[in-house]
Amino acid sequence: MSKHYLFALTFLFFIFSRESFAGGENRPSGARSAAMGTSSVALSDVWSAFNNQAGLARLTVPVAGVYYENRFLLKDLGYKAGVFALPLNQGTVALSFSHFGYQAYNESKIGLAYARGFGKYIAFGLQLDYNMARLAESYGNRNFITFEAGLLANVTSQLAIGVHVYNPIQAKLSEFNDERAPVIFRFGTTYDISENIIITAETEKDINHTANIKAGVEYKLIPQIHVRGGISTNPASNSFGVGIFMGNFNIDISSSYHYVLGFSPQASLNYKF
Repeated sequence: MSKHYLFALTFLFFIFSRESFAGGENRPSGARSAAMGTSSVALSDVWSAFNNQAGLARLTVPVAGVYYENRFLLKDLGYKAGVFALPLNQGTVALSFSHFGYQAYNESKIGLAYARGFGKYIAFGLQLDYNMARLAESYGNRNFITFEAGLLANVTSQLAIGVHVYNPIQAKLSEFNDERAPVIFRFGTTYDISENIIITAETEKDINHTANIKAGVEYKLIPQIHVRGGISTNPASNSFGVGIFMGNFNIDISSSYHYVLGFSPQASLNYKF
């Protein structure tokens, strides 16, 4: 596949999925999140290191995870992520890494997070990010430092509310045209209808784009198998998946469907120490 053809595919991807060539995007991660339409700002698991760092405060044991997404079945649009979270006496620390793209265009992010709970009802998380973006030809490299923060409130034993902001300082990517990374706000809830059913709803707002409304559901078929589904509006897509629990291992498999660009399968593997 030629370099120019790959570049054209990347360009189409950004046009239809409203990503930006500027780089610095904040991508929700984990196949559980992906299966539920990425409506995950109020969920608590190891992938909260990407979705809302406050959720890390609810972890009770060390957890490591790896994730891969094959965007629209094109390996050159692959997204990879990894995380390790360590609960301590005074909170949880986590180190995460992600990489998207191929040789001609790619983005990477390294994150160092700290989360702490304040009683049973409130948790706060903060993450420092080092972002790198590279586009071939004349664009070159763009590196910047920013942060993200989140709040998780357990209003009742069934209802949780999550709030998250990414890059509130509008970190500068380039002096040319005052190019800046996006500022992204997320607000959402989870509600445990029963011991077996969780529903989620979320609004995600990039200050430069129309809001994305998302929703998801998770059903515990049996303790070892959870099935999931979700939707989002911008871009319009559906998603579905399954979680398999085997002792300390947790395997999540999912796929989303974009109405123009097609399927994007995802998989993640978590291990609890």
